[in-house]
Amino acid sequence: MCKRYIVIFLIILLVFSNIGIGFANIEKKENALIIYENQKTFSYKENTINHLNELLYRFNKSVDSVYINDYKKGSLKQYDSIFVINIENEINDRDLLEDLSNYEHGIYWIGNGIEDFLSYSDKYDLIYEKKINSINELNYKGNKLTISSSDYFNVVNTRRQNSKILATMKDSYKEYPYVINNKNLYFISNYKIDQSFIFEDTLNDFYNIKNFEKGKVFVRIEDVHLFRDKDNLKEIADYLYSEGIPFMVALIPAYVDSKTGKINTIKDDPEFIKTIKYMQDRGGSVVLHGYMHSLDKREISGEGYEFWDMEKDEPISENIEEYVKDRVLSGLRLCVEKGIYPIAFEAPHYAMDQNGYTELKKYFSTYVGQYQNNNENFATSSFPYIIEGSKNFNILIPENLGYIERDNKFSIDIIKNNFYKLSMVRGYTGGFFFHPYMNLDYLKQVISYLKENDSEFLNLKDINNYVKIDDINIRSKDGKIDVTYDKNKSNEKSKSEISFENSMSNINKIIVIFVSTVLVIFTIIFIFFRFINRRKFRRR
Repeated sequence: MCKRYIVIFLIILLVFSNIGIGFANIEKKENALIIYENQKTFSYKENTINHLNELLYRFNKSVDSVYINDYKKGSLKQYDSIFVINIENEINDRDLLEDLSNYEHGIYWIGNGIEDFLSYSDKYDLIYEKKINSINELNYKGNKLTISSSDYFNVVNTRRQNSKILATMKDSYKEYPYVINNKNLYFISNYKIDQSFIFEDTLNDFYNIKNFEKGKVFVRIEDVHLFRDKDNLKEIADYLYSEGIPFMVALIPAYVDSKTGKINTIKDDPEFIKTIKYMQDRGGSVVLHGYMHSLDKREISGEGYEFWDMEKDEPISENIEEYVKDRVLSGLRLCVEKGIYPIAFEAPHYAMDQNGYTELKKYFSTYVGQYQNNNENFATSSFPYIIEGSKNFNILIPENLGYIERDNKFSIDIIKNNFYKLSMVRGYTGGFFFHPYMNLDYLKQVISYLKENDSEFLNLKDINNYVKIDDINIRSKDGKIDVTYDKNKSNEKSKSEISFENSMSNINKIIVIFVSTVLVIFTIIFIFFRFINRRKFRRR
Protein backbone atom coordinates (compact mmCIF):
# COMPACT_ATOMS: atom_id res chain seq x y z
CA MET A 1 0.00 0.00 0.00
CA CYS A 2 2.82 2.38 0.89
CA LYS A 3 4.54 1.73 -2.44
CA ARG A 4 1.29 2.46 -4.25
CA TYR A 5 1.00 5.90 -2.60
CA ILE A 6 4.64 6.65 -3.38
CA VAL A 7 4.07 5.81 -7.07
CA ILE A 8 0.94 8.02 -7.18
CA PHE A 9 2.86 10.86 -5.53
CA LEU A 10 5.72 10.56 -8.02
CA ILE A 11 3.28 10.59 -10.97
CA ILE A 12 1.61 13.74 -9.64
CA LEU A 13 5.02 15.32 -9.11
CA LEU A 14 6.07 14.53 -12.68
CA VAL A 15 2.84 15.93 -14.10
CA PHE A 16 3.21 19.20 -12.25
CA SER A 17 6.90 19.45 -13.08
CA ASN A 18 5.98 19.32 -16.78
CA ILE A 19 3.45 22.12 -16.52
CA GLY A 20 6.28 24.64 -16.17
CA ILE A 21 7.50 26.54 -19.15
CA GLY A 22 11.09 25.45 -18.87
CA PHE A 23 12.91 28.68 -18.08
CA ALA A 24 15.25 29.52 -15.22
CA ASN A 25 13.99 28.21 -11.90
CA ILE A 26 13.47 31.50 -10.08
CA GLU A 27 11.58 31.43 -6.81
CA LYS A 28 9.24 34.38 -7.12
CA LYS A 29 8.52 36.52 -4.08
CA GLU A 30 4.95 37.26 -3.15
CA ASN A 31 4.58 40.94 -3.96
CA ALA A 32 6.52 44.09 -4.85
CA LEU A 33 5.49 47.73 -4.51
CA ILE A 34 6.65 50.65 -6.66
CA ILE A 35 6.40 54.10 -5.07
CA TYR A 36 6.65 56.94 -7.59
CA GLU A 37 5.99 60.63 -8.12
CA ASN A 38 6.01 60.76 -11.93
CA GLN A 39 5.20 57.97 -14.36
CA LYS A 40 7.42 59.44 -17.04
CA THR A 41 10.80 61.14 -16.92
CA PHE A 42 10.92 64.66 -18.32
CA SER A 43 11.34 64.79 -22.13
CA TYR A 44 10.93 60.99 -22.49
CA LYS A 45 7.86 59.22 -23.91
CA GLU A 46 8.39 55.96 -22.06
CA ASN A 47 6.23 55.20 -19.05
CA THR A 48 8.95 54.18 -16.61
CA ILE A 49 6.52 52.82 -14.03
CA ASN A 50 4.74 50.49 -16.46
CA HIS A 51 8.12 49.29 -17.73
CA LEU A 52 9.45 48.61 -14.22
CA ASN A 53 6.17 46.96 -13.26
CA GLU A 54 6.52 44.52 -16.16
CA LEU A 55 10.21 43.87 -15.44
CA LEU A 56 9.60 42.98 -11.81
CA TYR A 57 7.38 40.06 -12.79
CA ARG A 58 10.63 38.30 -13.56
CA PHE A 59 11.01 37.97 -9.79
CA ASN A 60 7.51 38.53 -8.35
CA LYS A 61 4.09 36.95 -8.49
CA SER A 62 2.42 40.35 -8.37
CA VAL A 63 3.50 43.97 -8.57
CA ASP A 64 1.62 47.06 -7.36
CA SER A 65 2.39 50.74 -7.74
CA VAL A 66 1.30 53.79 -5.76
CA TYR A 67 1.61 57.52 -6.33
CA ILE A 68 3.68 58.90 -3.47
CA ASN A 69 1.00 61.36 -2.32
CA ASP A 70 -1.52 58.51 -2.09
CA TYR A 71 0.62 56.42 0.23
CA LYS A 72 -1.16 55.18 3.39
CA LYS A 73 0.76 54.59 6.62
CA GLY A 74 1.52 50.92 7.26
CA SER A 75 1.01 49.86 3.63
CA LEU A 76 4.56 48.50 3.26
CA LYS A 77 3.87 45.58 5.59
CA GLN A 78 2.07 43.56 2.92
CA TYR A 79 5.00 43.68 0.47
CA ASP A 80 8.20 41.66 0.19
CA SER A 81 10.19 44.35 -1.64
CA ILE A 82 9.93 48.09 -2.26
CA PHE A 83 11.10 50.24 -5.18
CA VAL A 84 11.19 54.04 -5.05
CA ILE A 85 11.57 55.83 -8.39
CA ASN A 86 10.97 59.07 -10.33
CA ILE A 87 10.99 61.35 -7.31
CA GLU A 88 11.39 65.01 -8.28
CA ASN A 89 10.31 67.01 -5.24
CA GLU A 90 11.28 66.90 -1.59
CA ILE A 91 9.69 64.03 0.35
CA ASN A 92 7.69 65.53 3.21
CA ASP A 93 5.60 62.48 4.10
CA ARG A 94 6.94 61.50 7.53
CA ASP A 95 4.76 58.38 7.62
CA LEU A 96 6.35 57.09 4.43
CA LEU A 97 9.89 57.88 5.58
CA GLU A 98 9.27 56.20 8.93
CA ASP A 99 7.74 53.10 7.31
CA LEU A 100 10.69 52.84 4.92
CA SER A 101 13.18 53.23 7.77
CA ASN A 102 11.48 50.47 9.76
CA TYR A 103 11.02 48.18 6.77
CA GLU A 104 13.02 44.95 7.10
CA HIS A 105 12.86 43.55 3.56
CA GLY A 106 14.65 44.82 0.48
CA ILE A 107 14.38 48.45 -0.64
CA TYR A 108 15.73 49.49 -4.04
CA TRP A 109 15.96 53.28 -4.38
CA ILE A 110 16.31 54.46 -7.96
CA GLY A 111 17.72 57.95 -8.56
CA ASN A 112 16.40 61.11 -6.93
CA GLY A 113 15.00 61.60 -3.45
CA ILE A 114 17.51 59.43 -1.60
CA GLU A 115 18.89 62.50 0.21
CA ASP A 116 15.58 62.96 2.05
CA PHE A 117 15.51 59.34 3.15
CA LEU A 118 19.13 59.23 4.34
CA SER A 119 18.63 62.53 6.15
CA TYR A 120 15.61 61.12 7.98
CA SER A 121 16.92 57.63 8.79
CA ASP A 122 20.10 56.87 10.76
CA LYS A 123 19.78 53.17 9.96
CA TYR A 124 22.24 53.18 7.05
CA ASP A 125 25.96 53.90 6.83
CA LEU A 126 25.47 55.95 3.68
CA ILE A 127 25.82 59.65 3.03
CA TYR A 128 24.38 61.73 0.21
CA GLU A 129 26.98 64.03 -1.34
CA LYS A 130 25.73 65.81 -4.46
CA LYS A 131 24.36 65.67 -8.00
CA ILE A 132 26.69 65.82 -11.01
CA ASN A 133 26.06 65.87 -14.75
CA SER A 134 29.56 65.09 -16.01
CA ILE A 135 29.56 61.28 -15.86
CA ASN A 136 31.10 59.72 -18.97
CA GLU A 137 31.91 56.15 -17.94
CA LEU A 138 30.28 53.22 -16.13
CA ASN A 139 32.17 50.21 -14.77
CA TYR A 140 30.52 46.91 -13.93
CA LYS A 141 32.24 43.61 -13.20
CA GLY A 142 35.35 44.62 -15.09
CA ASN A 143 33.40 45.92 -18.07
CA LYS A 144 33.84 49.56 -19.03
CA LEU A 145 31.11 51.46 -20.85
CA THR A 146 31.52 54.93 -22.26
CA ILE A 147 28.37 57.03 -22.09
CA SER A 148 27.42 60.44 -23.41
CA SER A 149 24.84 62.08 -21.19
CA SER A 150 24.05 65.41 -19.62
CA ASP A 151 21.70 63.76 -17.12
CA TYR A 152 22.29 64.30 -13.43
CA PHE A 153 23.65 61.43 -11.36
CA ASN A 154 23.24 61.25 -7.57
CA VAL A 155 26.42 60.64 -5.61
CA VAL A 156 25.96 58.48 -2.51
CA ASN A 157 28.97 57.20 -0.60
CA THR A 158 29.59 54.99 2.39
CA ARG A 159 30.65 56.17 5.85
CA ARG A 160 32.29 52.85 6.68
CA GLN A 161 33.66 49.88 4.77
CA ASN A 162 30.59 47.74 5.38
CA SER A 163 28.81 48.70 2.16
CA LYS A 164 29.07 46.81 -1.09
CA ILE A 165 29.74 48.80 -4.26
CA LEU A 166 28.36 46.79 -7.18
CA ALA A 167 29.13 49.29 -9.96
CA THR A 168 30.99 52.59 -10.30
CA MET A 169 30.76 55.71 -12.45
CA LYS A 170 33.43 58.21 -13.45
CA ASP A 171 33.80 61.71 -14.74
CA SER A 172 37.08 63.19 -15.93
CA TYR A 173 38.35 63.57 -12.37
CA LYS A 174 36.96 61.00 -9.97
CA GLU A 175 35.21 57.65 -9.53
CA TYR A 176 31.96 57.32 -7.54
CA PRO A 177 29.60 54.50 -6.56
CA TYR A 178 26.95 53.90 -9.22
CA VAL A 179 25.17 51.01 -7.48
CA ILE A 180 25.71 50.60 -3.76
CA ASN A 181 24.21 48.26 -1.16
CA ASN A 182 24.09 48.78 2.59
CA LYS A 183 22.04 46.44 4.77
CA ASN A 184 18.62 46.02 3.12
CA LEU A 185 18.98 49.15 0.96
CA TYR A 186 20.13 49.16 -2.66
CA PHE A 187 20.69 52.45 -4.48
CA ILE A 188 21.37 53.25 -8.14
CA SER A 189 22.45 56.76 -9.04
CA ASN A 190 20.48 57.21 -12.26
CA TYR A 191 18.02 55.21 -14.32
CA LYS A 192 17.20 55.24 -18.03
CA ILE A 193 15.18 52.49 -19.67
CA ASP A 194 17.54 52.12 -22.62
CA GLN A 195 20.64 51.93 -20.38
CA SER A 196 19.29 49.84 -17.53
CA PHE A 197 21.12 46.52 -17.97
CA ILE A 198 23.30 47.10 -14.88
CA PHE A 199 20.23 47.77 -12.77
CA GLU A 200 18.49 44.73 -14.27
CA ASP A 201 21.40 42.43 -13.43
CA THR A 202 21.72 43.74 -9.86
CA LEU A 203 18.12 42.66 -9.33
CA ASN A 204 19.55 39.14 -9.16
CA ASP A 205 21.59 40.22 -6.12
CA PHE A 206 18.67 42.16 -4.66
CA TYR A 207 16.45 39.06 -4.86
CA ASN A 208 19.30 36.71 -3.92
CA ILE A 209 19.12 34.64 -7.11
CA LYS A 210 21.93 32.08 -7.19
CA ASN A 211 21.25 29.74 -10.11
CA PHE A 212 21.16 30.87 -13.74
CA GLU A 213 20.63 29.18 -17.05
CA LYS A 214 23.03 30.06 -19.83
CA GLY A 215 21.93 33.06 -21.85
CA LYS A 216 20.22 32.49 -25.19
CA VAL A 217 19.55 34.54 -28.31
CA PHE A 218 16.87 34.13 -30.95
CA VAL A 219 17.01 34.93 -34.67
CA ARG A 220 13.81 36.16 -36.32
CA ILE A 221 13.16 36.52 -40.06
CA GLU A 222 10.92 39.58 -40.17
CA ASP A 223 7.91 40.68 -42.25
CA VAL A 224 7.54 37.49 -44.28
CA HIS A 225 4.59 37.74 -46.68
CA LEU A 226 3.58 36.21 -50.01
CA PHE A 227 5.32 38.90 -52.06
CA ARG A 228 8.74 38.13 -50.59
CA ASP A 229 11.24 36.33 -52.81
CA LYS A 230 10.74 32.62 -52.13
CA ASP A 231 14.27 31.67 -53.14
CA ASN A 232 15.67 34.19 -50.65
CA LEU A 233 13.53 32.70 -47.89
CA LYS A 234 14.75 29.18 -48.68
CA GLU A 235 18.35 30.36 -48.84
CA ILE A 236 18.07 31.92 -45.37
CA ALA A 237 16.47 28.75 -43.99
CA ASP A 238 19.16 26.55 -45.56
CA TYR A 239 21.96 28.69 -44.13
CA LEU A 240 20.58 28.70 -40.58
CA TYR A 241 19.82 24.97 -40.79
CA SER A 242 23.40 24.29 -41.90
CA GLU A 243 24.65 26.21 -38.86
CA GLY A 244 22.35 24.27 -36.54
CA ILE A 245 20.48 27.44 -35.59
CA PRO A 246 16.72 27.42 -34.94
CA PHE A 247 14.92 30.57 -36.01
CA MET A 248 11.58 32.35 -36.01
CA VAL A 249 9.52 33.38 -39.04
CA ALA A 250 7.38 36.48 -38.47
CA LEU A 251 4.57 35.70 -40.91
CA ILE A 252 2.03 38.17 -42.31
CA PRO A 253 -0.69 35.88 -43.76
CA ALA A 254 -2.61 38.58 -45.66
CA TYR A 255 -1.39 41.46 -47.79
CA VAL A 256 -3.61 44.40 -48.69
CA ASP A 257 -3.16 46.29 -51.94
CA SER A 258 -3.24 49.89 -50.73
CA LYS A 259 -4.37 51.09 -54.18
CA THR A 260 -7.32 48.76 -54.74
CA GLY A 261 -8.05 47.56 -51.21
CA LYS A 262 -7.89 43.93 -52.35
CA ILE A 263 -6.66 41.43 -49.76
CA ASN A 264 -4.23 38.82 -51.04
CA THR A 265 -3.73 35.88 -48.69
CA ILE A 266 -1.33 32.98 -48.47
CA LYS A 267 -4.03 30.63 -49.80
CA ASP A 268 -3.70 32.44 -53.14
CA ASP A 269 -0.10 31.24 -53.58
CA PRO A 270 0.57 27.49 -53.15
CA GLU A 271 4.30 27.98 -53.79
CA PHE A 272 4.56 30.45 -50.92
CA ILE A 273 2.82 27.97 -48.62
CA LYS A 274 5.36 25.32 -49.64
CA THR A 275 8.15 27.79 -48.87
CA ILE A 276 6.90 28.48 -45.33
CA LYS A 277 6.44 24.76 -44.67
CA TYR A 278 9.98 24.25 -45.96
CA MET A 279 11.21 26.85 -43.47
CA GLN A 280 9.30 25.08 -40.69
CA ASP A 281 11.00 21.80 -41.61
CA ARG A 282 14.42 23.51 -41.55
CA GLY A 283 13.99 24.62 -37.95
CA GLY A 284 11.72 27.64 -38.30
CA SER A 285 9.00 28.47 -35.78
CA VAL A 286 6.20 30.61 -37.15
CA VAL A 287 5.21 33.74 -35.22
CA LEU A 288 1.93 35.36 -36.28
CA HIS A 289 2.90 38.93 -37.18
CA GLY A 290 -0.58 40.41 -37.19
CA TYR A 291 -3.13 39.59 -39.89
CA MET A 292 -2.04 42.01 -42.64
CA HIS A 293 0.37 44.36 -40.85
CA SER A 294 -1.75 47.43 -41.64
CA LEU A 295 -4.60 49.24 -39.94
CA ASP A 296 -6.67 49.89 -43.04
CA LYS A 297 -6.40 49.86 -46.81
CA ARG A 298 -4.49 53.15 -46.84
CA GLU A 299 -1.44 51.56 -45.21
CA ILE A 300 0.96 49.24 -46.98
CA SER A 301 1.17 45.74 -45.50
CA GLY A 302 4.49 45.31 -43.74
CA GLU A 303 4.73 49.04 -43.06
CA GLY A 304 1.42 49.88 -41.39
CA TYR A 305 0.51 49.78 -37.69
CA GLU A 306 -2.26 47.21 -37.39
CA PHE A 307 -3.05 47.65 -33.69
CA TRP A 308 -2.18 51.34 -33.24
CA ASP A 309 -3.31 54.52 -35.00
CA MET A 310 0.09 55.96 -35.84
CA GLU A 311 -1.35 58.88 -37.80
CA LYS A 312 -2.94 60.20 -34.60
CA ASP A 313 -0.45 58.43 -32.31
CA GLU A 314 -3.21 56.94 -30.18
CA PRO A 315 -5.05 53.65 -29.62
CA ILE A 316 -7.27 52.50 -32.48
CA SER A 317 -10.93 53.53 -32.35
CA GLU A 318 -12.35 50.04 -32.95
CA ASN A 319 -13.66 47.82 -30.16
CA ILE A 320 -10.30 46.37 -29.19
CA GLU A 321 -11.63 43.02 -27.96
CA GLU A 322 -13.54 42.29 -31.16
CA TYR A 323 -10.80 43.73 -33.36
CA VAL A 324 -7.93 41.72 -31.83
CA LYS A 325 -9.90 38.48 -31.84
CA ASP A 326 -10.99 38.91 -35.46
CA ARG A 327 -7.50 39.74 -36.72
CA VAL A 328 -5.92 36.87 -34.77
CA LEU A 329 -8.57 34.35 -35.77
CA SER A 330 -8.41 35.45 -39.41
CA GLY A 331 -4.65 34.99 -39.52
CA LEU A 332 -4.60 31.69 -37.68
CA ARG A 333 -7.32 30.13 -39.80
CA LEU A 334 -5.48 31.00 -43.00
CA CYS A 335 -2.36 29.35 -41.58
CA VAL A 336 -3.62 26.15 -39.97
CA GLU A 337 -5.73 25.06 -42.94
CA LYS A 338 -2.54 25.14 -45.02
CA GLY A 339 -0.33 23.28 -42.55
CA ILE A 340 1.37 26.37 -41.10
CA TYR A 341 1.32 26.55 -37.30
CA PRO A 342 2.06 29.83 -35.49
CA ILE A 343 3.02 29.30 -31.85
CA ALA A 344 3.55 32.92 -30.77
CA PHE A 345 2.47 36.45 -31.65
CA GLU A 346 4.26 39.68 -32.52
CA ALA A 347 2.39 42.96 -33.01
CA PRO A 348 3.48 44.97 -36.07
CA HIS A 349 6.12 47.49 -34.97
CA TYR A 350 5.41 46.20 -31.41
CA ALA A 351 2.58 48.76 -31.35
CA MET A 352 -0.39 47.80 -29.16
CA ASP A 353 -2.06 49.39 -26.16
CA GLN A 354 -2.48 47.74 -22.76
CA ASN A 355 -6.05 46.63 -23.52
CA GLY A 356 -4.82 44.93 -26.67
CA TYR A 357 -2.27 42.97 -24.64
CA THR A 358 -5.00 41.89 -22.22
CA GLU A 359 -7.11 40.56 -25.09
CA LEU A 360 -4.17 38.90 -26.83
CA LYS A 361 -3.19 37.15 -23.60
CA LYS A 362 -6.43 35.14 -23.80
CA TYR A 363 -5.30 33.44 -27.01
CA PHE A 364 -1.50 33.21 -26.98
CA SER A 365 0.81 31.87 -24.32
CA THR A 366 3.79 33.60 -25.92
CA TYR A 367 4.50 37.10 -27.18
CA VAL A 368 7.77 37.92 -28.95
CA GLY A 369 9.16 41.45 -29.23
CA GLN A 370 9.23 44.69 -27.30
CA TYR A 371 6.64 46.15 -24.95
CA GLN A 372 4.63 49.29 -25.66
CA ASN A 373 4.61 50.73 -22.17
CA ASN A 374 1.77 53.25 -22.33
CA ASN A 375 -1.51 54.16 -24.03
CA GLU A 376 -0.75 57.86 -24.54
CA ASN A 377 1.87 57.61 -27.28
CA PHE A 378 3.90 55.05 -29.18
CA ALA A 379 6.97 54.16 -27.11
CA THR A 380 8.41 50.68 -26.71
CA SER A 381 10.96 49.20 -24.34
CA SER A 382 12.56 45.84 -23.81
CA PHE A 383 14.01 43.61 -21.12
CA PRO A 384 17.03 41.33 -20.78
CA TYR A 385 14.88 38.49 -19.43
CA ILE A 386 11.93 36.36 -20.39
CA ILE A 387 9.00 37.69 -18.36
CA GLU A 388 6.31 35.29 -17.16
CA GLY A 389 2.89 35.69 -15.58
CA SER A 390 2.58 39.48 -15.73
CA LYS A 391 -0.63 41.45 -16.14
CA ASN A 392 0.02 41.86 -19.86
CA PHE A 393 1.70 38.61 -20.88
CA ASN A 394 1.75 34.92 -20.11
CA ILE A 395 5.27 34.75 -21.56
CA LEU A 396 7.19 37.66 -23.08
CA ILE A 397 10.33 36.80 -25.05
CA PRO A 398 12.18 40.09 -25.52
CA GLU A 399 13.80 41.45 -28.67
CA ASN A 400 16.59 43.68 -27.38
CA LEU A 401 19.51 43.53 -29.81
CA GLY A 402 18.04 45.47 -32.73
CA TYR A 403 17.97 44.61 -36.41
CA ILE A 404 20.05 44.80 -39.55
CA GLU A 405 19.08 47.99 -41.37
CA ARG A 406 19.37 48.56 -45.09
CA ASP A 407 20.56 52.17 -44.85
CA ASN A 408 22.62 51.99 -41.67
CA LYS A 409 26.15 50.68 -42.11
CA PHE A 410 26.59 50.66 -38.33
CA SER A 411 23.58 48.43 -37.58
CA ILE A 412 25.70 45.30 -37.18
CA ASP A 413 28.02 47.16 -34.78
CA ILE A 414 24.94 48.28 -32.84
CA ILE A 415 23.79 44.66 -32.51
CA LYS A 416 27.25 43.65 -31.32
CA ASN A 417 27.36 46.45 -28.76
CA ASN A 418 23.88 45.58 -27.52
CA PHE A 419 24.92 41.95 -27.11
CA TYR A 420 28.04 43.02 -25.23
CA LYS A 421 25.85 44.84 -22.70
CA LEU A 422 23.19 42.13 -22.60
CA SER A 423 25.75 39.42 -21.89
CA MET A 424 26.59 41.14 -18.60
CA VAL A 425 23.12 40.18 -17.36
CA ARG A 426 22.99 36.76 -15.74
CA GLY A 427 20.33 34.46 -17.20
CA TYR A 428 19.66 36.78 -20.14
CA THR A 429 17.52 36.16 -23.20
CA GLY A 430 18.03 38.28 -26.30
CA GLY A 431 17.01 38.50 -29.91
CA PHE A 432 17.43 40.35 -33.19
CA PHE A 433 15.67 40.29 -36.54
CA PHE A 434 16.60 40.24 -40.21
CA HIS A 435 14.50 41.19 -43.24
CA PRO A 436 14.62 38.63 -46.07
CA TYR A 437 15.32 41.26 -48.73
CA MET A 438 18.69 42.02 -47.12
CA ASN A 439 21.95 40.49 -48.33
CA LEU A 440 22.48 37.19 -46.52
CA ASP A 441 26.10 38.11 -45.78
CA TYR A 442 24.90 40.60 -43.16
CA LEU A 443 23.10 37.83 -41.29
CA LYS A 444 26.17 35.63 -41.53
CA GLN A 445 28.29 38.35 -39.91
CA VAL A 446 25.98 38.57 -36.90
CA ILE A 447 25.70 34.79 -36.52
CA SER A 448 29.48 34.46 -36.72
CA TYR A 449 29.93 37.08 -33.98
CA LEU A 450 27.39 35.40 -31.69
CA LYS A 451 29.01 32.00 -32.18
CA GLU A 452 32.45 33.45 -31.48
CA ASN A 453 31.03 34.71 -28.19
CA ASP A 454 29.73 31.25 -27.29
CA SER A 455 26.07 32.22 -27.59
CA GLU A 456 23.36 29.60 -27.52
CA PHE A 457 20.28 29.98 -29.71
CA LEU A 458 16.71 29.79 -28.50
CA ASN A 459 14.36 27.30 -30.14
CA LEU A 460 10.80 28.55 -29.75
CA LYS A 461 9.37 25.08 -30.33
CA ASP A 462 11.17 23.77 -27.25
CA ILE A 463 9.06 26.05 -25.05
CA ASN A 464 5.62 24.96 -23.87
CA ASN A 465 3.64 27.32 -26.10
CA TYR A 466 -0.07 27.25 -26.75
CA VAL A 467 -2.54 29.05 -29.00
CA LYS A 468 -6.24 28.70 -28.14
CA ILE A 469 -9.02 30.57 -29.91
CA ASP A 470 -12.46 29.18 -30.79
CA ASP A 471 -11.92 25.79 -32.44
CA ILE A 472 -8.18 26.27 -33.05
CA ASN A 473 -5.72 24.64 -30.63
CA ILE A 474 -1.96 24.67 -31.21
CA ARG A 475 0.58 23.41 -28.68
CA SER A 476 4.34 23.01 -28.82
CA LYS A 477 6.67 21.22 -26.46
CA ASP A 478 10.11 19.63 -26.80
CA GLY A 479 10.30 20.53 -30.49
CA LYS A 480 6.94 19.01 -31.43
CA ILE A 481 3.72 20.78 -32.43
CA ASP A 482 0.19 19.40 -32.01
CA VAL A 483 -2.75 21.04 -33.80
CA THR A 484 -6.51 20.60 -33.80
CA TYR A 485 -9.17 22.73 -35.51
CA ASP A 486 -12.60 22.45 -37.10
CA LYS A 487 -12.03 21.93 -40.83
CA ASN A 488 -15.67 22.78 -41.54
CA LYS A 489 -14.92 26.38 -40.58
CA SER A 490 -11.89 26.70 -42.82
CA ASN A 491 -13.78 28.29 -45.71
CA GLU A 492 -15.52 30.92 -43.63
CA LYS A 493 -14.56 34.46 -44.50
CA SER A 494 -13.23 36.63 -41.71
CA LYS A 495 -14.82 39.87 -40.63
CA SER A 496 -11.74 41.64 -41.95
CA GLU A 497 -12.16 40.18 -45.43
CA ILE A 498 -15.90 40.82 -45.39
CA SER A 499 -15.33 44.36 -44.16
CA PHE A 500 -12.86 45.10 -46.94
CA GLU A 501 -15.08 43.48 -49.56
CA ASN A 502 -18.06 45.47 -48.32
CA SER A 503 -15.99 48.64 -48.35
CA MET A 504 -14.87 48.02 -51.92
CA SER A 505 -18.43 47.08 -52.91
CA ASN A 506 -19.73 50.29 -51.38
CA ILE A 507 -17.02 52.31 -53.11
CA ASN A 508 -17.88 50.68 -56.44
CA LYS A 509 -21.56 51.42 -55.92
CA ILE A 510 -20.77 55.05 -55.13
CA ILE A 511 -18.62 55.31 -58.25
CA VAL A 512 -21.37 53.78 -60.41
CA ILE A 513 -23.99 56.10 -58.95
CA PHE A 514 -21.72 59.11 -59.37
CA VAL A 515 -20.88 58.28 -62.99
CA SER A 516 -24.53 57.53 -63.79
CA THR A 517 -25.64 60.79 -62.23
CA VAL A 518 -23.05 62.75 -64.19
CA LEU A 519 -24.14 61.05 -67.43
CA VAL A 520 -27.80 61.80 -66.74
CA ILE A 521 -27.04 65.44 -65.97
CA PHE A 522 -24.85 65.70 -69.06
CA THR A 523 -27.61 64.16 -71.22
CA ILE A 524 -30.22 66.55 -69.83
CA ILE A 525 -27.95 69.54 -70.44
CA PHE A 526 -27.17 68.30 -73.95
CA ILE A 527 -30.87 67.87 -74.80
CA PHE A 528 -31.74 71.22 -73.26
CA PHE A 529 -29.15 73.16 -75.25
CA ARG A 530 -30.02 71.25 -78.40
CA PHE A 531 -33.65 72.27 -77.93
CA ILE A 532 -32.62 75.92 -77.41
CA ASN A 533 -30.48 75.84 -80.54
CA ARG A 534 -33.36 74.41 -82.59
CA ARG A 535 -35.68 77.22 -81.45
CA LYS A 536 -33.08 79.80 -82.39
CA PHE A 537 -32.67 78.19 -85.79
CA ARG A 538 -36.44 78.22 -86.44
CA ARG A 539 -36.67 81.94 -85.55
CA ARG A 540 -34.06 82.69 -88.15
